[in-house]
Amino acid sequence: MPEHAEDRVRIAVALRELERALEAFVLALGHDTGPADAQGAGSVKEALRLICEAYAAIDYTPEQQVNASPICLGVVGGSASVIARAAALNAAKGKLREACKVVQNVRIRVPVKDGKGGRVVKPMPLVRVILRELQRSDLNLLAAYRRIPILTGRVDRVAYTRARTRAVYRKSRAAVATMLAGLDRPGAAEDRLRLSQLPARETYLALVKDHYANVRANVWFHGLDARNRGRVQVSAELPLLYPLGRVRQAPEIHYPLAEVERRPSKVRAGKLEEQPFLATLPVYRYRSEYR
Repeated sequence: MPEHAEDRVRIAVALRELERALEAFVLALGHDTGPADAQGAGSVKEALRLICEAYAAIDYTPEQQVNASPICLGVVGGSASVIARAAALNAAKGKLREACKVVQNVRIRVPVKDGKGGRVVKPMPLVRVILRELQRSDLNLLAAYRRIPILTGRVDRVAYTRARTRAVYRKSRAAVATMLAGLDRPGAAEDRLRLSQLPARETYLALVKDHYANVRANVWFHGLDARNRGRVQVSAELPLLYPLGRVRQAPEIHYPLAEVERRPSKVRAGKLEEQPFLATLPVYRYRSEYR
């Protein structure tokens, strides 16, 4: 793919930087002496092992579903050196995401195995093709992008909550057209025609993802954190990392008893039309007053 050579180099450099930063961070954290607690752990040593494994897990496992990432609930304290390495790792994650973002909606046709000893030509996301060329086809981009939640205060108490939610992304017509151009399935041609017939003033549509487990942590501080907040709520699919102070007392932690089971809610009926606009993609039109 000579026309995508620059994209390949950019992703390769960002991925190498991420792997180096991740190795340095996990190594430093594993040798730290701060308090650690993880759901299901029977000791501090086991908790630290689970937490380090969660931070380091950026590859798919054989039983893992596509577009899914393992969740580990836990809290760990780190020295100033560990916090600095975590910040560097988050910066590296951001660089990889930006490098992949350039080609995230590009699909190309490549030969793949058909499971019967032969080969067929199928459209694939360009970013996955590049990762395959880099011998990193097992990379879980969702896990690689996921930033470590770094707290900025002395933690007093943490209470986890689980919920099921869905994400809605505002997409331009051009972005939706690019996604449709890479589809080779029944109904794609009709969807492309339907998209082209939209009024010119309707420039944005909504891409709606399936429901997913959403874990949040309510965090209370001793006093205020670095942003003058006494309580925050953060996304907590990865363990929380907080800076150790002079007092190394472990915070009080409350884990959820079980995952919340809820009926799927309607697709944001306040802004979106009730029925999908396209047949081959979960794309909805905005109601007339929000277009």
